[in-house]
Amino acid sequence: MMEKKTTAKVDETKAVKADDVKATVKEGAAAVKAAVKEVAAEVKEPVEEKKAVVKEVAAETKAAVKEVAQETKAVVKEVAEETKTAVKGVRGRKPGKTAAKKAVKEELKPEVFIQYQGNEVIVAEVIEKAKNAYVAEGHRVSSIKSLQVYLKPEEFAAYYVINQKVAGRVDLF
Repeated sequence: MMEKKTTAKVDETKAVKADDVKATVKEGAAAVKAAVKEVAAEVKEPVEEKKAVVKEVAAETKAAVKEVAQETKAVVKEVAEETKTAVKGVRGRKPGKTAAKKAVKEELKPEVFIQYQGNEVIVAEVIEKAKNAYVAEGHRVSSIKSLQVYLKPEEFAAYYVINQKVAGRVDLF
């Protein structure tokens, strides 16, 4: 019988100790849970502040990007207009000719003289005489598309052919 009492007492002691361990574990768990809540509350406040700062920075960045995009759009539009204007100015020009080359070509107008037996005439004057004779026949100067002049100093004459159809003679000197 003693053995039964001892075993019962051991079982009872075990049960008490198990209850004590359970209670201690529950207390420890509650203490840890309270500590975690306290730390979470302490951490939550700075995290919320940082979230607010991040949202503010994101909004400012978005506004700045939108402003830069609008400025870029305006610059692109301005450059496009300038390009259109430049292209309009270039149309109709022959490529490869500069203003300096054109100026040189316009400045050079040689005068060609015909001298024969003490007489002298400028070829440009002979060409004008041929045009004037053509107009005197009732034609318009604007209708002249081609003009060939043949000089014959020995005959003191210049012969012309206009538009491959009308021929005539003018005095050379």
